[in-house]
Amino acid sequence: MNDEQLEHWLDRLAAGDQEAMEEIYRMTRRKVYGTVAVLVSNKEDVNDIVSEIYCQLWRALPGYDRSRPFHFWLNGIVIRQVSSWRRQLWRRFRLTDKTSRLSEEPHVETPDEALAGNELRQDVRDAINKLPYKLRVAVIYRYFYEYTYDEIAELLAIPPGTVKSRVHLALKRLRAKFDTQLDGEAYPNVYSKKH
Repeated sequence: MNDEQLEHWLDRLAAGDQEAMEEIYRMTRRKVYGTVAVLVSNKEDVNDIVSEIYCQLWRALPGYDRSRPFHFWLNGIVIRQVSSWRRQLWRRFRLTDKTSRLSEEPHVETPDEALAGNELRQDVRDAINKLPYKLRVAVIYRYFYEYTYDEIAELLAIPPGTVKSRVHLALKRLRAKFDTQLDGEAYPNVYSKKH
């Protein structure tokens, strides 16, 4: 689906057509759910955040610049809603003075079947889910959405150099994780000679 296919539905949504909202949701939900599921820790929160994203889409539609790609604009809403959720979570965390750490995030399955599949993909998804949030966001938008560093910088409101360094650091950590696995017993050295 491309932005031209959405134009008709966006016009109808702007006119208040409920069916248009349902169609836009149908066309975009997999990517939105998949992205949110990778960025947040609690599966129950995913549905709440996605609901807020679509409410915000409806409210912000009059300000959408049609000369820009719709999915890029929608990802801006996703980032803002996830960031808002993280701020609220942090406030709740501080108020209740929990001793558990936020960085220990349970695995959240994405509804995107394209990411599911073989064991290696699952290992990569798990490794990405364990990255710190700032690195995870950069990797998701760089490699799953194939955005440029400048586009990611615009979405996250940070300099392009910061995006590059976050992507570089994330890849370094991922490589280190998989290099360590390859050195372990689960992956024997196929080049060793038997005596």
